[in-house]
Amino acid sequence: MLSVEQLTITADPRSHQPLLDLLSLTVNPGQAVGLIGPSGCGKTTLLRSIAALIDPLAGTVTLDNKTLAEIGWPTFRTRVTLVPQRPVVWDGTVWGNLQRPHAFQSVSNTIDSDHANHTLERVGLIDKLNSQATELSEGERQRICLIRALLTKPDFILLDEPTSALDSESAQQVQSLLTQQMADNALGILIATHADQFADRFCTRTIDLSAYKSARQVVPNA
Repeated sequence: MLSVEQLTITADPRSHQPLLDLLSLTVNPGQAVGLIGPSGCGKTTLLRSIAALIDPLAGTVTLDNKTLAEIGWPTFRTRVTLVPQRPVVWDGTVWGNLQRPHAFQSVSNTIDSDHANHTLERVGLIDKLNSQATELSEGERQRICLIRALLTKPDFILLDEPTSALDSESAQQVQSLLTQQMADNALGILIATHADQFADRFCTRTIDLSAYKSARQVVPNA
């Protein structure tokens, strides 16, 4: 179980101005939880905080009732993986990009090529396997980054607007893939999205972050 307890976060650590205040949530294996709300409400900042890329002002993130410090950064990062909205790919082929995480000791150094090919086919990208990743469209790169994360077999995946650059058919393919991952691998998903229909159709439940928008000012050393 991935848990957030009484989390207070800021978009700018220098100002100590809370963005979201006293937020608690849980994501269970095989469950999709949606984060909704208008632009600027803190969806991306929250995902980055849960992924341990930025420090919260207060509160804790735990995985199976253990903190990041107890689990250890490399292990936590392999079990809880963030896929940002803006896809990050490197020079080289799509296949080379899919293999890259497996070059590090924190992830298995083997990749199941049959599984990778099947996953690419499911999202309409099997013909891009040997294409240069940097030359793909944004929507194609977005799907490649999702597949790259799934192939590392995380327990939980944090998705920031994963269908924002996709047409309706591609978005449906992604939804189908994620649904299968939840059913077959008990993958837990926390997804930030503006697409209300996608959230309603895909997520077990949704959380409107507007309800946690902070109205208070934290004064340093007060």
